[in-house]
Amino acid sequence: MYISVWLKNRRSIMTLFYNRIGFMTLLMREVRRFMKVPIQTILSPLLSNILYLGIFGGMMRTRQVGVEGVNYLLFIVPGLATMGAIMAAFQNPSFSIISHKYQNTIQDLNSYPISNIEKSLAFILGGTIRGLLVGSLTYTATAIFVGFKIESPVDFFIMLCVTSFIFASLGLISGLLIESFERLNFMLSIVITPLSYLGGVFFEVSKLPGILSFFKFINPIFPLINITRYTYLGVSEGNILLHFIMVVVFVSGLFTTATITLAKGYGTKVT
Repeated sequence: MYISVWLKNRRSIMTLFYNRIGFMTLLMREVRRFMKVPIQTILSPLLSNILYLGIFGGMMRTRQVGVEGVNYLLFIVPGLATMGAIMAAFQNPSFSIISHKYQNTIQDLNSYPISNIEKSLAFILGGTIRGLLVGSLTYTATAIFVGFKIESPVDFFIMLCVTSFIFASLGLISGLLIESFERLNFMLSIVITPLSYLGGVFFEVSKLPGILSFFKFINPIFPLINITRYTYLGVSEGNILLHFIMVVVFVSGLFTTATITLAKGYGTKVT
């Protein structure tokens, strides 16, 4: 009896990943899509982050950070890398899905001979790769000015990967639920960008004045930046264990939501 139940569960799990070739084809299509225009998808955000480093670093390089012995330029590097990963990872699946809607080919997604989890993973991993590229290149470019030393290199790049995965999942959900580029750009400009700035990219969130100081408790980007900064500098502003638990919840929750949203046909079916 127990063996038959185990075999049944094993078969149900295997049906989630039954077409590796189809999965890899969709994943490589998503990667090639952004690699065809590297100036727009990779170089542009990279240059923006370098400009941020030059402007803020030049104007505030003598600014004292609330962590003894930490140079301000070093302080903002992990924030810039995280922000670059967030923006790039979110844009890749969301803009891909919206493009399919404009081309009236979104319905074809339902006929792909792969499972829903393979579809969502392909879109999300495509965004993850792009986010990791932008975040890693941002670190490499800024390291020319501040040095290449990292407190925990493996954990640093794992955090860039995890952050990219989280926002690629959110990007897939947004692409499925949002119907136009205008609304998508609105979400980027009015929601994600301000949350990034208030999440501790350029300053310690503990120094936010007045009511803005409350944002550190509800800003989902702050834990990501804080853990990434901890892996880079070995210092943090908040409870690392609590933030790590939050990151695990973000990963599992958003990936599950993205897969369910895709499986339910939101944004992919003609009504």
